[in-house]
Amino acid sequence: MSLFKNAMSSISNFFSSRFKLEESEDEDDKWFTKHKIFAFTFAMLFSLALWFIVNMGRDYNMTMMLPIQITNLPEDIALSTEVPDNAAVSVSGEGWSLFNLYINPPKVTLNVEAQQVNMFEQVRQQISSMSDVSVMQVDPMFLEIETEMRVSKKVPVVSQIEVSTGNQYGVLGPTQLSPDSITVTGPASRVEDVTTWNTVESEIDDVSTDLELTVDLQSPGPGISISPASVTFRAEIAEFTEAEVRIPVRSRGLPSGRAVTFSPSSILVKYDVPLQHYNDVQSIRPFVAFVDFERLQQDTTGLITPELEKVTDEYDVRLRNFQPTRVSYYNIVPD
Repeated sequence: MSLFKNAMSSISNFFSSRFKLEESEDEDDKWFTKHKIFAFTFAMLFSLALWFIVNMGRDYNMTMMLPIQITNLPEDIALSTEVPDNAAVSVSGEGWSLFNLYINPPKVTLNVEAQQVNMFEQVRQQISSMSDVSVMQVDPMFLEIETEMRVSKKVPVVSQIEVSTGNQYGVLGPTQLSPDSITVTGPASRVEDVTTWNTVESEIDDVSTDLELTVDLQSPGPGISISPASVTFRAEIAEFTEAEVRIPVRSRGLPSGRAVTFSPSSILVKYDVPLQHYNDVQSIRPFVAFVDFERLQQDTTGLITPELEKVTDEYDVRLRNFQPTRVSYYNIVPD
């Protein structure tokens, strides 16, 4: 259609330039000029139509893609070799026959019971009803068809969704996928190596409200199918605020009869907590600070950095920093 429109536009521009209507022309001259344009246009189109009809009676060569279709494939059998979707076929024949073949291409049907298929003979038989069309070349010329048992396997889905929240917001708890597993079906030799299935990679930026969206799974390769093809991704988003708590520094793994004191004896810990849980967290110490005795023995500076460990899973608290970052210590040796 675009080719026809371009041709008509070119013809119109040609005749407009040849028979330009001047403002000074009277109505009779304009009428006569318009009819000349119409007559020339009709004659040109009629000539093109005759040219097309005459030339379509000649012989031409053409290469086209014919779809390949597998037949007689049992439900419990899968192809273990990749079969192309189309075959490139070079044909020769009268223009009208090639035109009909182009607008109604036949399918190349392959019987799965045949281990090797001569594609040239298969295509030639497929279009044998067109006596004036000759098959010159087929690519691929031969196809190997191998089969094996079709199996199904259930595997977990792994999220490849990256969520970036807005300032002072964060993802509350782990994200969720529903369903969290899918069924993979295909040749046994390929399905047995599948242990997980990923979602498509995606980034969601500046999130400040809860998320629930449909996410596509990565497309399977040829011969493999998955069910379902998409999952629901959910993420709970919460506004966080800063809190702080003073925590004593303790030692771990001390031998019997040994003692260590730290200076200062406590550190100020700053952390983020969901705004809705701020009041609840104020009554507890969500972290502990400690130093392993083994590290004390290896230290030669007299200053050491405490380790912090979260002690509650009830609240989603996130460590920001603590002060001081290093404390001094004294070994108390018994008499």
